[in-house]
Amino acid sequence: MEQEAVNPTIGSILNEQKLKNIVYPARLFKARLNEEFLRANRTRKPFLFIKIYSHQYDVLGWGRPSKIVENTWKISVLTMFSHLRFIDVLGYLSDNSGIGIILLNSDMSTLEGIRKEILHKLNDAGLIQALRHKPKAPIFQAYLYTGYQEKDNLEMDNKLKEFNSTNGSFFTLNRLNLSDIWVHPHKIRFRHIIKRMVDITCTSVALIALSPVLLFCALAVKISDPKGPIIFKQTRVGKNGALFTMYKFRSMYVDAEERKKELMAQNETGGKTFKMKNDPRIYPFGHILRKFSLDELPQLINILKGEMSIVGPRPPIPSEVAEYEPWHRMRLSVTPGLTCIWQVSGRSNISFEGQMRLDNDYIRRDGKLSEDIKLILKTFKVVFKGEGAY
Repeated sequence: MEQEAVNPTIGSILNEQKLKNIVYPARLFKARLNEEFLRANRTRKPFLFIKIYSHQYDVLGWGRPSKIVENTWKISVLTMFSHLRFIDVLGYLSDNSGIGIILLNSDMSTLEGIRKEILHKLNDAGLIQALRHKPKAPIFQAYLYTGYQEKDNLEMDNKLKEFNSTNGSFFTLNRLNLSDIWVHPHKIRFRHIIKRMVDITCTSVALIALSPVLLFCALAVKISDPKGPIIFKQTRVGKNGALFTMYKFRSMYVDAEERKKELMAQNETGGKTFKMKNDPRIYPFGHILRKFSLDELPQLINILKGEMSIVGPRPPIPSEVAEYEPWHRMRLSVTPGLTCIWQVSGRSNISFEGQMRLDNDYIRRDGKLSEDIKLILKTFKVVFKGEGAY
C-alpha cells in the first residue's frame, strides 16, 4: 500500500490509538467511498461518511493554529474511533486536512448517539462555549447516503435541518451527493471554471445575435394566446437538488397544468416525465416553438445566472425527482443544461429510462470540452431538422 504523507496532528492521535482498522491512503479511501455509494444504491442500506478536520481554513489557505480546534478534533476523533467496527472504513482526506470515516449500515440515529457523546465530552473539557465563536468552518462534517427512493429522502430533509439547528457551528450533517465523491478520469485542471467562462461568453454573444428572434417569438406568443404571459416560469431541480426558476417561451394555453391530470394516462415516455405527441394543451404556434426548440431560448438567462449550463442533463421538475430511484438522482450531480446527449439522440422519442442512462453516460465524460462542442454542433443539426420534438 502506498505511503501517505501524514499531517503531524493526525499522526500523533493515530499513534495514541491502537486501531484494528486499516487506515487507507486518500486515493484508495475515495475509491472505497465511491464503491459504498454504488453499493447503497443496490442494497438500500444507508451509510454515514464523516470528515473530521484537524485544521481550519481561511481565505489565504490554512488558518492559524488553534488549541481549541486541535482539542476539539482530538476528542471527536477518539470518540469516533470508539465506535469503529471491523466493517467500517477509515482513511485520509485527499487534502491531508483530516480523517474520513465511513460507518456502514448506519443512519441518523447512529450519528445522534455519537453527537451526544461528543458534545458531552466537549462540555466536560470546557470547549462548548469557545466553539460557538471560534471555528471558521465545521470541524466535524457528516454526510448521510440512504440509497432510498428520492421521495423518502425529501421527507428526511426536514430532519437534517432540525439536526443541524441543535448543533454549534463545528458540527454539520448533509446529504451525500455524487459530486462530493466523484473523481473524474479527465485530468483537466480548472475544467469547471473553463466551462463556466465558455458558458458566459457564448451565451452573451447568442443573446445579442438572437435578439430579433427573441423579439419575434415574444410577439408571436402574445398574439397566439393573449390571455397568458409571454414567459412561462417553472420551478426546476438543479445541481444537487437545488431549486431554481427556469424560463421558457409559453407554448401552451394558460390552463395547461390543470388539464395535465386528465391526460396522464396518455403519457408516451413510459416514466416520470410527461410527453405526448398531439398534446391538446399546445396552441398552434406553440408546436412550431417546440419543434425547433425556440421555446427554450429564454434559458440563456438561466445560463448567465449560473443555474444552468449550455451542455448538461435537462433540469427536471420536483414532482419527477420525487419519484427518482437512487441511480436516477446521479444526473443531478452536475449543473443542468440547455442541451444534452438524449436531445441529440432522439429527443422526446427516447424513453425515460433511456434518458436517465444517457445523462449518466454524460456525467462520466464530464470535463471534456471537446465532447461538449460535439454535442452543441449536433444540437444545431437536430433542431433544424425538428425531429423528435413535441
